Amino acid sequence: MRGGRMLRWFLGILVILAAGAVAAWWWFNRPLIIRHPGFGTDCETLVSQANVNAKVDCVRVWYGTNRALSLGEPTGIADTIDVLEGGATNSGSLQLGRADVWLPKLTVDGGSRTRGETPHAQGAVPADTNKLADFVFLTRITTGGKESFTATLQDAIYYDGSDAILLFVHGFNVKFDEALVRTAQLSNDLSRNDVYDVGIPVLYSWPSAGEVSLETYQGDRDRSRNSAEHLEAFLDLITEDIDVQRINIIAHSMGNRLLTKALEDYASDYLVQHDRDDLEFRILLVAADVERDVFDEANGVFDNLDANGTIYTSDTDRALHVSEIVNQKARLGDTDTDKPYIRTAQNYQTIDATAVTTELFGIGHNYYSDNPTILWDMMCTIGETRPQDRALELARYGGLPDGDEYYRVNASIEPSAQACALRRTAFPIGAVPGAGADDRTDGEVAPDAPGLSESSPPPPPPEPEASIETATAAEPVVLYILDYANVDL
Repeated sequence: MRGGRMLRWFLGILVILAAGAVAAWWWFNRPLIIRHPGFGTDCETLVSQANVNAKVDCVRVWYGTNRALSLGEPTGIADTIDVLEGGATNSGSLQLGRADVWLPKLTVDGGSRTRGETPHAQGAVPADTNKLADFVFLTRITTGGKESFTATLQDAIYYDGSDAILLFVHGFNVKFDEALVRTAQLSNDLSRNDVYDVGIPVLYSWPSAGEVSLETYQGDRDRSRNSAEHLEAFLDLITEDIDVQRINIIAHSMGNRLLTKALEDYASDYLVQHDRDDLEFRILLVAADVERDVFDEANGVFDNLDANGTIYTSDTDRALHVSEIVNQKARLGDTDTDKPYIRTAQNYQTIDATAVTTELFGIGHNYYSDNPTILWDMMCTIGETRPQDRALELARYGGLPDGDEYYRVNASIEPSAQACALRRTAFPIGAVPGAGADDRTDGEVAPDAPGLSESSPPPPPPEPEASIETATAAEPVVLYILDYANVDL
């Protein structure tokens, strides 16, 4: 009898534990809700109807893609048509359009979101309409011809008072909706209201399958390469038909494959096809899943663009470690302990982000978008702020006294208050006045606007020191998804 009771007690405990495990798995694996309940409507209309203007930013993203698009009905505006889905097959042509993203304002602006977060509802849309202001939603996607695309993008640049475009090229395992949302978040989080402008958000989306397996990785690798000609055509369109002075490009992971190829082809005839000496390029290659030797062969042609290039690497990027095993070649975005890829040209920098890229239960591959410290430094990079004015410390390849120079992110170093002011003179590695290891002790704050060249414009008026928000506890109904299930590769 006693043995039977013990067995029943033991089995009961197992049943309870199993039920709890199933419930927990279901809770944490509920589907993300990316589209607004009113999907198909402009964001500003939905925000106005819900009376949440003080809590939500509407971010319009322009895009180019060679994804096959499933179309809905004409919008009644010019030649635009609503888009139902962006697929994972190559359409064989460049398609243009725009999308609206409903993005909770940052806490410093009276909203609920911390810089770097993309909070999505899970399972079901909140019944309380006020709760919608706590989540990110895609509200509409449209496509149209070249004329409507260029006209609306040019209007946005003009009315925003901007002179720049922020072009984002996503990586492996990213669906179309997710890429649009990420572009909006990066644009918002890399800006500081009226003080700092990284440009009008523009996305190039190639037909990633949006799934994780060896087969889809290899398929995405081929699809990314086959998309390069369309990205090159998109770059031609932006630089020829849009009146803009700066192109800020951020490429993540496998997106660096097609960007490297597209830029190589674009830059090879840039001086002939694009007779412009007033266009600036700033290129950020983040967690780049591209072979070092492939990039090395191509980057000499990039000099035609006279671009400033920054390579962000990490030693804790497990996705790139797997890629190295699969491809049997060193990746551009891997620090390799203290041996990252370094190009010694004056307009290139390599920045090791290892110190701030560790993710609990993650793979350390999405630090570019969800880590406030890296977002801050990317903002400084685009603004061409001197390395010694940022949270960076000097390092040398292989730890050798005469090794080539690169930088490491050090979150204990407080950047100066005006470190990210636009239009500062760039001081790349090797050209930084007094950028030696003895110039500043760890944690020392650099003085405001030091070492500006005589030819550089004066700094802007003093502003309140910018701060990086600290994450606040989320309400029980909110589950913050920082990197789309940790597999946005």
